[in-house]
Amino acid sequence: MASLGPEPLGNAFNPAYFSEKLAGRRSPIKSALLDQKIVAGLGNIYVCEALWRAGIAPQSASGALNPAQSALLVGHIRDVLAEAIEAGGSSLKDYRQADGALGYFQHRFAAYGREGQPCLKEGCGGEITRIVQAGRSSFYCPRCQRKA
Repeated sequence: MASLGPEPLGNAFNPAYFSEKLAGRRSPIKSALLDQKIVAGLGNIYVCEALWRAGIAPQSASGALNPAQSALLVGHIRDVLAEAIEAGGSSLKDYRQADGALGYFQHRFAAYGREGQPCLKEGCGGEITRIVQAGRSSFYCPRCQRKA
């Protein structure tokens, strides 16, 4: 447990901490966000959604994010998680809450699982694409999510 990074909704996960952890890293930002040593508890779905909201391509080199992009991404991570919690999580396959209720955040997905569908950002006109990174699916819009 001592090697885990801070919780994404805790005070220790902030733009300054995040920028420091990303500095000099060449790994894709998607991989960095799934690295539990950097931030604990982020899952694939919520990473895809936060990157889409921030307009950052999942293949971007982690260390290439500037402080403003890091701050923007931290904010979107927090927003996505807060909305997911409010909606009871994402019920895909067999996920249910402790009381057996389904979550409903999957109805708000803008990127995850939407391969081939139009990007939902106003004025974008792009299409959601799926790539595989480290054995995980990444869904993003190549038109409005740019490499850092």
